[in-house]
Amino acid sequence: MPDGFKDLLQQNLYHMTYIWPETMVAVTFLLALVFDFAVPHERRKSTAYICIVGLLIALWLNVQQHQHFIDAIENLSLTHGAHAQLNALHPQSIFSGMLIYDQYGTFFKFIILLGTVVSLLLSIHARELFGKNHGEFYLLLVAVCLGGMFLASASNLLMIYLSLESLSIVSYAMAGFLRHNRKSAEAGIKYVIYGAMASGIMIFGMSYLYGLTGTLNVFGENGIAEKVAGFEAANPHTSHGAMIAVLAMVFAGFLYKIAAVPFHYWAPDVYEGAPTTATAFFSVVPKAAGFAVLIRALCTFFPIGGNATHQWLGAPSVEAVVSVIAVLTMTLGNLAALGQTNAKRMLAYSSIAHAGYMLAGLSVLTTMAGPAAVLFYLVVYLFMNLGAFIVLVALENIFGGSDLRTLRGAVLREPVLCVTLCVFLFSLTGLPPFGGFMGKYYIMVELAHRGKMWMVLVIGFNSVISLYYYMKLAKTVTIDRSEETQARSEGAPISYSCLVICSCAVLLLLFVYPQQLQNLCTQVMQPLR
Repeated sequence: MPDGFKDLLQQNLYHMTYIWPETMVAVTFLLALVFDFAVPHERRKSTAYICIVGLLIALWLNVQQHQHFIDAIENLSLTHGAHAQLNALHPQSIFSGMLIYDQYGTFFKFIILLGTVVSLLLSIHARELFGKNHGEFYLLLVAVCLGGMFLASASNLLMIYLSLESLSIVSYAMAGFLRHNRKSAEAGIKYVIYGAMASGIMIFGMSYLYGLTGTLNVFGENGIAEKVAGFEAANPHTSHGAMIAVLAMVFAGFLYKIAAVPFHYWAPDVYEGAPTTATAFFSVVPKAAGFAVLIRALCTFFPIGGNATHQWLGAPSVEAVVSVIAVLTMTLGNLAALGQTNAKRMLAYSSIAHAGYMLAGLSVLTTMAGPAAVLFYLVVYLFMNLGAFIVLVALENIFGGSDLRTLRGAVLREPVLCVTLCVFLFSLTGLPPFGGFMGKYYIMVELAHRGKMWMVLVIGFNSVISLYYYMKLAKTVTIDRSEETQARSEGAPISYSCLVICSCAVLLLLFVYPQQLQNLCTQVMQPLR
């Protein structure tokens, strides 16, 4: 065996210790797959419990990795000062530059794992998934989770593309999972078509980036970001427009994943036609993975603070483009949601609008505070949006649909769920005393500090618009009365009530004690500086 290959093999084996959470998720998938094949279909709910246990172990391993960073920072800052603390936060390239091991990645992996665990708990009692093949749905959730975790740490064009595609292709199967449901089949087909178009545009741009720079590594020394800056410095008049077009194609794939304008067309039909559990999952986990790679790429190509060795386009130009996309995304999402009569479709447009709010935080690239506020918002969004969908799944089980007319007077059947739904809707609007208020507050404060009061006013205006359709849904389930007698008598499982109550408690805590999470988000952004 050649010495070079032997050294590389030993290095890769050592780097396996950095991806214990991903390894645990992959092992969980394989064990659950074998188990699902071996047991009769009536016992396939046990597949979900295997997946939940495996992901909880992966979540614990991820927390241990995060704690390792905290301990290293504290020890080095005590012994060697602040400079050593920054070195402890410096990202570490692993697997020959394919992945990055840093605190930023562990933060997003936590969101992805937690969102997947909640989605699995939600799927177990989802009536629309009941059937011979429902065990396959749990496996699809785990597979998307694994793709999202790798995407959060990817630092190579090939790895970014493979992670994004592994996440997307499995999502197509989830959207069309209800094979005998016409809307689900339509959702799967539309998702495939839009996804293939976005992936084609992105890989076309990536191929040009590779051709111009001669490397697949995006970050670090001699990476694409540095070479692009050098290429621009050497050819300022001949390549500027071409480079902007190439990066626009690459970022189009990321914007598609978070459903930002003008790559949002797939979201309403897919969210409405897919199983409601899949819709809840799509609205949080793939979106979080998309923001993970988008923020990392933005802060690499257009560094925080405008580092002269990297900056070539200029922060004001980038911020202007992101600002326009953010305003269009939040405004279109909220205006389109006004006339919706289906709760799933309404929350789909709501999800588009919230992507706009988070993009508004990314329109401030001169400091870490803007992206850190987006990370805070993502955590809040995880609890309030998943909580709303948990209630929606429970009400669908009871009433047999998600149309507003069907959900009238639901509070008489499920008072706890409907009251918590109102809490989630208030938080999505951005009203105190819930975490959604603090999420918007941090973004708006940073925008105001950077002189973008016009964007603060746009966010406030859009929040007022969203209040109308959120309260329309709250009024439907609490004040309106149904004219029909519902045939189904069974109530929601106790696990749903526990999940929504815990989510409400977290939203209240994040309003009362937001500083701890905000400090963590600021620290997490340090490796991208």
